[in-house]
Amino acid sequence: MRKYFVLLGVSEYINRLQIGQYQPVRLHAVLNPFADNLFFTLAMNAVHKIKIVRIMKLPIRLAWFFLLPLLWSPIVYAQRSTVLEQYIQAGLTHNLALQQQDWQLRKAQESVRQAKALSYPVFQFEANYMRATGGRRIQFPVGDLVNPIFANLNLLNELVQPGSPDYPTDVPNVNEQFLPDDFHETKVRFSYPLFNTDLKYNRLIRQELYASQAAQKAAYEVELRYRIAAAYLNYLQAIEAEKIWLNSRTVLQELRRFNESLVNHHVATRDAVAAADYELSKAESELVRLRGAQNTARAYFNYLLHRDLQSEVVADTALMQPAAATYALEPLLAQALAQRPELAALQAGIRAADADTRRNAANLRVPDFYVGGELGFQGFGYRFDSEQAYALVRVGMTYDLFDGGLRRSRAQEARLEAERLRTQLADAEQQIALQITEARNAWQAAQQAYTAAQMGVRAAEEAFRIVNNKYRANQTLLIEWLNAQNRLSTAQLQQSLAWYDVLLKEAALRRAAGF
Repeated sequence: MRKYFVLLGVSEYINRLQIGQYQPVRLHAVLNPFADNLFFTLAMNAVHKIKIVRIMKLPIRLAWFFLLPLLWSPIVYAQRSTVLEQYIQAGLTHNLALQQQDWQLRKAQESVRQAKALSYPVFQFEANYMRATGGRRIQFPVGDLVNPIFANLNLLNELVQPGSPDYPTDVPNVNEQFLPDDFHETKVRFSYPLFNTDLKYNRLIRQELYASQAAQKAAYEVELRYRIAAAYLNYLQAIEAEKIWLNSRTVLQELRRFNESLVNHHVATRDAVAAADYELSKAESELVRLRGAQNTARAYFNYLLHRDLQSEVVADTALMQPAAATYALEPLLAQALAQRPELAALQAGIRAADADTRRNAANLRVPDFYVGGELGFQGFGYRFDSEQAYALVRVGMTYDLFDGGLRRSRAQEARLEAERLRTQLADAEQQIALQITEARNAWQAAQQAYTAAQMGVRAAEEAFRIVNNKYRANQTLLIEWLNAQNRLSTAQLQQSLAWYDVLLKEAALRRAAGF
């Protein structure tokens, strides 16, 4: 089966996100380990099981439901079932995996806000007061230098100008502590990036990253809707299969009584009763296995809805009603190209890569400018007066004169990433067109096969009607009756499988188109 494409984001700013790999998978192989055995048993032991279906004389619609589609499109059937749609909405609200996607989306939204906040001015208030002792000291022999000079000046003054004041001769040497003691600084600081290319384009890239995350969540919602609908239908399949086998057991019991009556009237031998007993034992075994499969299907369905695994599930028989539909190729292609979330994620990745290219190109040509300043008080002693008041303003510019070609290489890397994503988008669009074409052709072929299967059922019913009348008139053997019944039941099962295939192909077609 063809896998859908994978999105890889911008290498530097977008974590290499993987946008869902979607491929059709048989639900019974994933959800219900008993379903494979059930289908295999029906195929290999058609004689016994098909006979039971026909003896019950069930309507074709109920026989079709015995092989309920194991994979079903949630969008197709949610349109006909309000019960299923309510379950889908509950799953979209409570599913834990989807909640994780929602948390990732919210994180991406916060990163956009953070990128925007970096472009606004920043104001900071700082206040600190320091007391210190010990540590390094500043020593300078001021007294040793000036005291002798002042003493000589005093002697000269006594000879020239008696009575003049003396210079001090006891000036101490400087021995100050290096760490400021009883010092405070209280200020308001501001900074504002006047022009910064990194901030500008980082905001754009974060916005595209958010768009990619939103597309990823949308893709997972589609996947979750599908899983819920498929699990619900798998549960209904188990319920209807159990009903069929319960009715089969009742019919087999009646068949046993009929054969025993024939034996008592010496019309048949005891082997006819033994054959009926054998069929009854197989029916009992199948009922036990189907009840286990039903419990497994219910548990998985409740798991998707984040409920208690044993919670009851309401069955909606409206899903058994077939509905015809027609699909034109061109509208399907237009629908897919417009609504597929994977394409939206790729387009967001391309826009992010283009923004990264412009960012690196701008860093080669344009410097960054900023302005900042401080206003406050600074000095010894915790005082706020004019002597300690100060103000500071600075304007700056930064530009890398030489970086060894780093910026040029980053710009080239961003361009290559953008081209890679464009190529990936073109390839994804072609894949989608191919998927839709293949799905539509398969849907049309399935419809034709279903029409042929209907004709086969009508022919088998007529043949069985004749053989059944002969058997009741004791004009034919039991083995001939069983063969006729097997042919009829095989035709009915083939018709059921054909109708299932029509619905499956329709679901695949609508899913590929993004409905």
